Amino acid sequence: MATEFIAEPDLQFTKDLIKAGGADVKKCFQCATCSVACAIAPDNSPFPRKEMIWAQWGLKDRLMSDPDVWLCHQCNDCSTLCPRGAYPGDLLKAVRKMHIQNNSWPSFLGSLVGEPALFVLTLGIPVVIVLLLVYFSNGFNFSGPSPIDYGAFIPYIAIQIIYTLTLVFAVVSLLISLKRYWNSLGSNNVIEIRGHGRGFIPSFIEALKEILPHTTFKECAANNIRYAAHLLTFWGMIGLLVTTAIVAFNIDILHLKPPSQNGPGTVPIKILGNVSAIAFVVGLAIMVIRRLTVPDQAGRSSYFDWFFLFVICGTGLTGVLTQLIRWAGSVPGTYFLYMIHLMFVLTLLLYLPFSKFAHLGYRTVAIAWGKSYGRNMTVPTAPNYAPAHPSAEEPTEKG
Repeated sequence: MATEFIAEPDLQFTKDLIKAGGADVKKCFQCATCSVACAIAPDNSPFPRKEMIWAQWGLKDRLMSDPDVWLCHQCNDCSTLCPRGAYPGDLLKAVRKMHIQNNSWPSFLGSLVGEPALFVLTLGIPVVIVLLLVYFSNGFNFSGPSPIDYGAFIPYIAIQIIYTLTLVFAVVSLLISLKRYWNSLGSNNVIEIRGHGRGFIPSFIEALKEILPHTTFKECAANNIRYAAHLLTFWGMIGLLVTTAIVAFNIDILHLKPPSQNGPGTVPIKILGNVSAIAFVVGLAIMVIRRLTVPDQAGRSSYFDWFFLFVICGTGLTGVLTQLIRWAGSVPGTYFLYMIHLMFVLTLLLYLPFSKFAHLGYRTVAIAWGKSYGRNMTVPTAPNYAPAHPSAEEPTEKG
């Protein structure tokens, strides 16, 4: 028999969840179809049924320290099979957004990225920075120099300073946010764990073995094309980062000029960059098309989703178009698209810890925590196993 506990509902938190994307959470009548349907939920206290209970009751503390919302990979098998149309997958996605906002440092940037009414301000900050950079570099002269020389259009040193500082800020901010989240996981007294906890490093390495090949995505049935889409996008992004790092190293350390960009060429670094860009754009295209054509399987999209897709798609597309226009021989078009590309890149870097892009860090931390404590290991429960923590199945409202 389940143990009772005193619940202190936070009704405003429930309203915030509904606003963030969990609009149908009240339709849930606890049939547990969602947890049964999920192929990757742990056998003890499986998600997302308990999260639906906690959301309905406004149990903010439990949801904000819940690792399971990140073990979920949003395949939407649960939403597809839900007999009530409660969309558990969307609820977990809304909780993930609130995790990012709740742990963000500085917190005002987390709130900024998540508010549709602040879109102009959010995008305006990096846009203004790049416009000032272009203005003080060449006075908006897009007609030269010719042939194309990005370093003459905007000095590389200016790009290095601004973008390096932005990246350092983003990394520090994300690490602080993830540390806050990691610490909060220890306060969850409902999730059943089987181990005493291993060190973070071995757990992190084990998590990477699952994350890098995207093995968990293969378990999804209702929306298994997400495996291909995410794999293409993930490794395309990794390839682009490696390409950028190598080119920057060659320019800054070895003082080598970048390879000619007048055509596709056969230089290895160009091949890596072009192949990565194609994979990146194709993966994103699959995601966007699925969201537009089959929202019930792909998950209903919120502003938080579309802001991330807008920025990351803009980054990929403007990068590819800049190179294509350069091959076509248009000097003004190349410099103009290069400026737009810089705007998207700066937006991506600046808001990395506060947008959906941060899920790379949060999911890694949650999976590592699960590996550390045996949380996401589906193994038979011993006959004499006694839950160490009270269950959330039968809450009793305080007062």
